[in-house]
Amino acid sequence: MDNDIKCMYFNYRFKEKPQGKQCGWVQKSLTQVNITIENLADALVYGASFKPGVLAGGNKAENWIEQQLFGLDFDDGIRIEEAYNKVISLGITPCFMYTTFSHKEEHHKFRMIFCNDTVITDGNIRDKLQATLMGTIGGIDEVCFNRDRLFFGGKGHTVLYPDYDTRINAESIIEKYWNDDFEQYISNAKPKSKKKKDNTVAGIKNKGTDTVKKRSTYENLNVKAIKEHDIEYLRKVLAHDPIEFENKNEFWDYIYSELDIAELIDIDDPRSFCCVLHDDHNPSANIFTTQNGVQKYRCCSENLTLNIKQLIELLGDFKSEYKAIQFIMNIYNLSIKESQWSIEQRENIDLMISNITLNKFKELCPQADKNIKYAKDTFLMMLSIARNNVYSEKFSNDDGEIVFFVTTKKIAECLGKDYSQSKIDKIGKYIKMLIYHDLIRILDDEQVPKELLFKAIKYSGTDKRTGKHVNFYAIPSWVIQQLSTIENNGVRWKEKGVSFDMFYRSEGFDVAASIYPQYKKKKNEYGEIVDRSTTKASDERTLKISEIILQCIQRKGYCTEKEVVYILGNKYRYEVTETQIKRSLNEIMDLYGLKKVKANKALKEQYHIKSDGYPNIIIEDVA
Repeated sequence: MDNDIKCMYFNYRFKEKPQGKQCGWVQKSLTQVNITIENLADALVYGASFKPGVLAGGNKAENWIEQQLFGLDFDDGIRIEEAYNKVISLGITPCFMYTTFSHKEEHHKFRMIFCNDTVITDGNIRDKLQATLMGTIGGIDEVCFNRDRLFFGGKGHTVLYPDYDTRINAESIIEKYWNDDFEQYISNAKPKSKKKKDNTVAGIKNKGTDTVKKRSTYENLNVKAIKEHDIEYLRKVLAHDPIEFENKNEFWDYIYSELDIAELIDIDDPRSFCCVLHDDHNPSANIFTTQNGVQKYRCCSENLTLNIKQLIELLGDFKSEYKAIQFIMNIYNLSIKESQWSIEQRENIDLMISNITLNKFKELCPQADKNIKYAKDTFLMMLSIARNNVYSEKFSNDDGEIVFFVTTKKIAECLGKDYSQSKIDKIGKYIKMLIYHDLIRILDDEQVPKELLFKAIKYSGTDKRTGKHVNFYAIPSWVIQQLSTIENNGVRWKEKGVSFDMFYRSEGFDVAASIYPQYKKKKNEYGEIVDRSTTKASDERTLKISEIILQCIQRKGYCTEKEVVYILGNKYRYEVTETQIKRSLNEIMDLYGLKKVKANKALKEQYHIKSDGYPNIIIEDVA
């Protein structure tokens, strides 16, 4: 028998149940395929995803066009064998079954997949068959009814009760088992359907009268439910599968980027509609997506632009942000993992933030506090980012400290800085200062839990020079021994600069490698990976170049590279000096607070430069 069928399918094999943005990724990646039932079964038990209904032009229920597969989700604890024996006794045989990601021996969670003997293109017949299967068998998750129902796979690697050639017949099943009580499944889904338009809609004249109806008689039940804080109604009509997030950052990313505002407030056309926030007679509102992927609600007449949380706060007249967030979590069936370890880690970070903001750190580590004066904003932002990235304990290092990842550019963005390279570089220098003091620790990939490395894959491989490179950090707790280490490092801090080689020259390989783990290895002339080092001769040339530059600046306010080459050329040979300057000039400027600029008319007058043209000069960076 030909087992090829159509469905919506995504072949990525998840090892755990998709969470947060992964759910949105699956939704966007589903494509219509022809696949054998056997191949589908094999893919699902290894973590693939599918929708039984075939959808065109979108992945929502209103885009449904046909269906041959039907799925049932069992999660109320009934045993697999008991459920299978029941359907067999009814003469309704599934093609196969499989366990879900959440299945446990003490609590069975699994799915049955059936195949009709023909492709169903009538939505009413489809709905009636789905409702009949659910009502007759019983104990089924009600969201299975939806035409756009998404089924994730599992990790059991075993197809249960495979009978790939078996088929059911919709007509005979409905005729034999239909019960009027099953109508509840169909009626429960109706609030999600689009509202019907008639001649009472705004702007349409009724026949036989000149009166224009200014408002639709349609009552938006979703908006009404938000205003009345009716959680149960919204949970039913939104019908979102439960999602548990690892941390608050994943939760907020999902809230702002994945939730559909149009679905929430039951709007047909998000491009133009009457605002739900005020008495709007002419469409003045729309929903749009920002470049960062955040959905926004905009009312032009009231000059309002809101994210989904802010919209709910206004509609529901919430006086507490906490209650508004709990409302969102309840209506969308969302939760955030919480453990004693995560609570402890957040409290540790809260204490650090309190000590910094209340100036108590100055009492605990006076020299370190003085050193990081300009880096405090960066440190506080990293603490905040770490706090929002408290994963489970498996995402900690060997010392039980929080491990998180972030790009320097993201920190700049959170601080409200522009994306100029100079601002990103300055924040990078502050981070190196914090690492040196052991207020934060930068980790080599080998020190990062593998699960967390996977979470950062989409950020990796970017150009380090743009500030997009992902670094992994840990935050050590401020126990008394750690505070002593921080202050001792503060005393040793002598404006050493923030480059690997400068730290290497001043304090040795171990210190440099702890601050720049990504640079602690390099390839030698034979292509072998070895510890990075600088030669004694290279150190001597760099220090001599520094000395000449500083002498020139002290004497006349500026220096040029040509001057350094001229002065040291005989000592080291001109080409060697030029090469050494190229290698070390940025490090020298970082170390001594210098910068290289192109001289203009004003600078030539200021430093009494007599040469023709406008040369590049090295001067003090007073910014």
